[in-house]
Amino acid sequence: MQEADNQMIDVVEAFSCPHQSEGYMDAYREWRRRKHNRYAFRFTKNLKESAFSENQAVVNGTPLHAEQNTLQRVGLLYGYLLIALLVIENLLDKLVVWLLGACGLHIEMMIWGESRLYGDEHLVFWLSFAINLLKYLVPAVIALVILRMPRRVSFPLRITCPQYLLTGMLLVMLMSVGMGMFLVSKSAEMEKYRLIDNAVSTSDQNTMFYVLLTVLILPVAFELLLHGCMFQLLRQFGDGFAILATTILAALMTHNLQDALRIGLLTLTISYFMIQSGSFLTAAVLHVVHEIYMFALYSIETFGEIYSLKWWSLVLIPVVLGLAAALYLVIRRIRYQAVDTFTPTYLSLYDQCSAFFISVPMMLMAVVCVLLMIMTAFLV
Repeated sequence: MQEADNQMIDVVEAFSCPHQSEGYMDAYREWRRRKHNRYAFRFTKNLKESAFSENQAVVNGTPLHAEQNTLQRVGLLYGYLLIALLVIENLLDKLVVWLLGACGLHIEMMIWGESRLYGDEHLVFWLSFAINLLKYLVPAVIALVILRMPRRVSFPLRITCPQYLLTGMLLVMLMSVGMGMFLVSKSAEMEKYRLIDNAVSTSDQNTMFYVLLTVLILPVAFELLLHGCMFQLLRQFGDGFAILATTILAALMTHNLQDALRIGLLTLTISYFMIQSGSFLTAAVLHVVHEIYMFALYSIETFGEIYSLKWWSLVLIPVVLGLAAALYLVIRRIRYQAVDTFTPTYLSLYDQCSAFFISVPMMLMAVVCVLLMIMTAFLV
């Protein structure tokens, strides 16, 4: 028993994020110590009961069980939230189109095709934007209300290592060009821009306003859900697990094989640079940079001349800058021998993933997303 006690970890006090501010760490520890907090992993030894106490409830087991139980509750919560995302994305637009039709406003919907909405161009633009925005914002707001995490924990804004923001921007430019050149034409995510192809009566000013909102607002809304409270919540189980879990979920949410690869790699990259810079702003900025490049490549491929001077300028500049940024990271890593310390936990990475993804809502969400990927790959 004494040997087991010596191996115990005070997971709240041992929690460490080297690139975060002290205010972030203090707020996170305080949140984890709150009574009746079902989504925080913490425990104390109850000597009288010879058991562990987790969140004011005695657990007749080990700290491994306490961590597993907390991960299962977190997975259950986010399973429901991501099902809500799927419902908004795939059913809300149909409901709104039906309501608008009942009011005499003309909008039609196709189940399959490059553009699902047709009719009044103003309504099509703003309905598409609203659906894409709500599917991220609604789950994010619900998570914030349920978790009640402090703002500085859910969305840490202070950049402790600015060089990683700049380096991340350059590498994301390189990745965007590399992936965009091959995946833009097959990307389901580009549907929001293909609406412009059918716009004949909408003014250039309204079209540009729609593009600006789509390029700048939607990526930030996506990051509010993914690298905001979700990633920060999962960090209590280690940054490695948080990176892996958010990467898998981001890939699943795309419903498209090509987009799954692109968004998965992008999420992995953004997670690394967000951790190194210590700020959620890094995630938002890097995703906006990627979206700008995706739209630029789509515009040149659709409306411009491929392999023109503009095309090669858009491709070669980020390649040079991105390779320079990669070289800088390698030199910095070798010079300073930087080793990131992850938060100690009891479960292995495999056991953590098993506990997180085992809930029925999470598995249902994953099955639906995979089926949608298969349908879009073979039926479109």
